[in-house]
Amino acid sequence: MYVGLGEPQIRNSASWGDGMYKTTDGGATWQHIGLKDSKHIAKIRLNPDNPDLVYVASMGHGFGPSQERGVFRSKDGGQTWENILFKSENTGCIDLIVNPSDPKVIFAAMYEFERKTWGAKTGGPESGLWRSLDGGDTWEDISRNAGMPEGQMGRLGIAISQAAPNRVYALVDSETKAGLYRSDDLGVNWSFVSNFAQIIARPFYFFHLYAAPHNADELWAPANKLYSSKDGGKTWVLEPGIKDDYHEAWIDPQDPNRIIVTCDGGSQISLTGGQTWSPFNNQPTTQFYRVFCDNQFPYNLYSNPQDTVTVKCPSASRWGGISEHETIVVGNGETGAAIPHPTDPDIVYNLSTGSICGTGGSFTINNLKTGQNEMRPIWPESTFGTPATEFKYRFNWHLPFFISRHDNKTFYAGANVVFRSTDEGMTWEEISPDLTKDIKDKQQLAGTPWMGEYFGQEIYSTIFRLEESPHEKGVIWAGSDDGLIHLTKDGGQTWENVTPPDLPELSPIYEIEFSPHDPATVYIAITRYRTADDYAPYLYKTTDSGKTWICISDTFPQDEITRTIREDTVRKGLLFVGTETGVFVSIDDGKEWRRLNLNLPRVPVHDIKFKNADVAIATHGRSFWILDDISPLRQYAEELTQKKAHLFKPETYTRFGYNWWMDYGGGPVSDKKYYFVQNTRPGHTFYEQGIVDGEKKRQFIDAGDPRPIGVIIYYLLSDDAKDVSLTILDEQGNEIQTFGKDEIPTERFASFDARGYEQDLTTGKPKATVSQGLNRFIWGTRYPSVSSVPGRPPVIITPFAKPGTYQVRLTVDGETQTESFEVSINPNEKYTRTETDTKGEFWMKLYAKAEEGIQTVLKGREAKEKVANALSSASGNQALADQGAKITALCDELEGSMMPVGTTLVQIINERTKLIPKLTWLHNVLETSEGPANQGTVDVYNKVASEMDEAIASFNSQIDTEMTQFDQLSS
Repeated sequence: MYVGLGEPQIRNSASWGDGMYKTTDGGATWQHIGLKDSKHIAKIRLNPDNPDLVYVASMGHGFGPSQERGVFRSKDGGQTWENILFKSENTGCIDLIVNPSDPKVIFAAMYEFERKTWGAKTGGPESGLWRSLDGGDTWEDISRNAGMPEGQMGRLGIAISQAAPNRVYALVDSETKAGLYRSDDLGVNWSFVSNFAQIIARPFYFFHLYAAPHNADELWAPANKLYSSKDGGKTWVLEPGIKDDYHEAWIDPQDPNRIIVTCDGGSQISLTGGQTWSPFNNQPTTQFYRVFCDNQFPYNLYSNPQDTVTVKCPSASRWGGISEHETIVVGNGETGAAIPHPTDPDIVYNLSTGSICGTGGSFTINNLKTGQNEMRPIWPESTFGTPATEFKYRFNWHLPFFISRHDNKTFYAGANVVFRSTDEGMTWEEISPDLTKDIKDKQQLAGTPWMGEYFGQEIYSTIFRLEESPHEKGVIWAGSDDGLIHLTKDGGQTWENVTPPDLPELSPIYEIEFSPHDPATVYIAITRYRTADDYAPYLYKTTDSGKTWICISDTFPQDEITRTIREDTVRKGLLFVGTETGVFVSIDDGKEWRRLNLNLPRVPVHDIKFKNADVAIATHGRSFWILDDISPLRQYAEELTQKKAHLFKPETYTRFGYNWWMDYGGGPVSDKKYYFVQNTRPGHTFYEQGIVDGEKKRQFIDAGDPRPIGVIIYYLLSDDAKDVSLTILDEQGNEIQTFGKDEIPTERFASFDARGYEQDLTTGKPKATVSQGLNRFIWGTRYPSVSSVPGRPPVIITPFAKPGTYQVRLTVDGETQTESFEVSINPNEKYTRTETDTKGEFWMKLYAKAEEGIQTVLKGREAKEKVANALSSASGNQALADQGAKITALCDELEGSMMPVGTTLVQIINERTKLIPKLTWLHNVLETSEGPANQGTVDVYNKVASEMDEAIASFNSQIDTEMTQFDQLSS
């Protein structure tokens, strides 16, 4: 299998790749096989008789001229490549077809294209259709063959059906007659078929065409919606789908009812020829631009995703995985930020760029209580088809806005000037001059002379980033997309240009980050690939409010762009940077950088935020991600690497509360899917992974990952560490539980970019042993379960530790380190510390009573075993046998009163409830609250405890006497 990277639909936010990859083991491992500078690969075609004969359509660089573009061929499975069709550094190949009956016949759609921030050139004289009849050795331009439209072309889409291999369809963007064309002689002669508007709209973004392999008259055209034709393209019908903006399709040549199409929401599959489709809620592919967090518990993440609706997504769920139905739709979306009101959880502010009237600074107030999405745009004048030179104001596609940290009734927004509102957008006041370079020649209509492409993303010379100082009221910084930085210290009355003097031309200011630790320190991140086809990093820092600047990206990986930069709110100089492929971190203020992807896929990261000890990121293609607890980074020091072991101080753990549904469903560790059906509540689909880091782990397919349920404990180990254990202690220093080396399931990573999750699917235990590097363990704040009785179902009584101060002790080869931490309850709970202590004391009393009952049962088991052993060597002693039978009956009677006889749930629930299961029942009741037990629970406990005390006392008074008599008879 071959994969080519990079988006061929080159929007302003398109991601690029590094060429071609190949797998020969079904995707288990991948090998990079070249074409590294082909940043946007449009198509891969294989010779049907020889999988080593590979053809690649490369668009090359999307944002500038490049040489590695056109059509490439490999005859050795990707070991070597030859460029067999090249027009110029400005033209790539957007579509490629190999004739299924004669693979020597190849058609290539060449496309003259270049995108910049201010617009895209989407056609020209070098665009056209080419054909080879000898497998790519030679090519001829057939764009002017009989029947083809005259004049220049833009993008083309081409298709051939296996059912009629001499018939070629071409979707042609033409300056004279755009539409669908057909040839029945492999492109020699053409006839016009249709100019159905829906399949020829917005050519640079769509213009895909697919012919069904079983029927040459059946065509599919992914466009803004999904269309199909059953008469060779003469008429078209709208197909049902699950979203809009469709881009690719695949029809199974063996089963034409099996179809896969992709759209801006993900992929959808039909097994019914397009009559029905699968959803894409099992695909975390959302493209976010910014992320903001609220102050609720658990906190929520907010953002405007590309081409969908604004969302409010919880950072954690008490049910484990974060299912889709727990995410709240806020309102219209598309671009920019979604910011929760700092004190009112029902109000969210965002941009309604994706609405039908989403231009002109579409500031919107979303009321989650009423469901109203009230737009209060700054200047709502429609600007489609109009050059920006004629605008009163120029608004960026990602118009920046914020609520003042110092007055939550004051709002600021940026166009080419800065606006302020003190009445939630009812009125907007200009408070700055034009803070851009106002470059007129980059404010013109884009596209081609016959087809414009100017939807709002292309508006240039705008304020791209606008930020307010957290330290000083009235201090605001503005960064433009054409490379200027301005500062006001008086709320906008005066502005100062503080642009670094050595910035290259056309350097968009992507991020402005105020240091949380120093009001005069500011960081900026710059990204130039969209303006100058420059993929280098640009990070700057000032410590004197912009008077002077230093570059801190010289040591940054030079093949990574820099989209955002953040400084940790706790540790000064701890920096995080989002790039096209993930997150990088520096603990020394930018002197050295390391990748911090860990288990994060290689994905564009557009924004980073800190919340408590977490790092939340907005990715462009893989939704929200959270790195739970960065304590090791905040506490790390170089000298720790010289120690045999080091225990980091854990963060305070705040409990959700517990519901038994959290642990319901699933089963043994397996490579099979489990389905969690919570009665009528939407469930989860997942794989059981067993115990990882002391935590029961599930890999969810259709839900977000759960937050670790428990205290996260980090510790470093060197190669010299041999015997390792962790001990949890209560407030008085009493041991709760010790986890030895064999009981500490850990994930291990010696460096930030070498972390693994190797799991044995049979046992659920990690394969690796405790080794060098950072280890993580989760203590679930429970006491270990009471003892078990062999042959009986386990007794699950595991009280939660009451809120308070605890300690963790790391012992490595006899040397110990201890750190304290706090366990607290959900802040939404109203219970006092006295009430939670009362509950904890009662629970531990129940815990001790259950253990006492089990130990008495085990005492009876020991007596029975002693009797059995004695009788096996004393045959013929009837008196001894009778006494042994009496003891056995006594022990069985006790065990029967304490423990169920059955071994399955069905058997157990059909017995009279025994004493220890009654305590388990009460334990389950206590799990449901952080507060004290109600009177009924206390009364039932007292009743059961009294019955247990009576049974235990009676047993003890008899067993000692009877065993004494047995010993006398056996001596």
